[in-house]
Amino acid sequence: MKKFAVFDIDGTIFRWQLYHELFDALIDEGVISDVESQRVLEAREAWRKRELEYNLYEGILMDVMEQAIVGLDNARFHEIAAVILRKKGHRVYTYTIDLLHELQKKGYVTIAISASHQQLVEAFCKLHDIDIAIGRKFEVVKGKLSKKSEIVHGRKHIMLERVVQEHDLTYDGSYAVGDSGGDISMLAMVQNPIAFNPNEELKQEAMKHGWPIVLERKSIAYKLEKGSDGTYVLAEAISR
Repeated sequence: MKKFAVFDIDGTIFRWQLYHELFDALIDEGVISDVESQRVLEAREAWRKRELEYNLYEGILMDVMEQAIVGLDNARFHEIAAVILRKKGHRVYTYTIDLLHELQKKGYVTIAISASHQQLVEAFCKLHDIDIAIGRKFEVVKGKLSKKSEIVHGRKHIMLERVVQEHDLTYDGSYAVGDSGGDISMLAMVQNPIAFNPNEELKQEAMKHGWPIVLERKSIAYKLEKGSDGTYVLAEAISR
């Protein structure tokens, strides 16, 4: 039985969100109409000005994009995903990519579980030699994407348990790294959970359980661990 390490991608390894990159690429490809793209871009600008909450902006983006890709040729979708990753796939965080490489050298089976589209996750994993890619899979009918998909968000623990069983992996020495509340259930399953640049929901959960918290700022990653008095203290500063 082999050890494993599971990573979220968006905001954890990749320095942005793959599905945002996909949206911009679909605009360039003419898949998303000018009217709908303008609706999202206006919401993005409002978010940047702090006039709109991020989750509301993201909801608008996802609504527009998921309607636009229905009927898109699956082969073309894979090509678009490959182009995105060739251009931007190396825009990664230092701490998490170094941890990935370190565990790969130790023989860990590496897994990525992301709410981004399966085509993007596969391309990202291929670029970084990650063994198993799990993303949001849209059903393909006669070579074209349909509305039906398997949701990943909120179900990462289910996806992980499936992979562990299918590949005969062990939880002994296991790692999980994530940055948001959607990763909590996955982190709770492993022996070495790491909350990386966590949002408020994940930060609170990490502090409740005493999980290590890593904050990366520019070229330095700060690892915080829970001390004997219950407060978090700086355990390590990692520079590159």
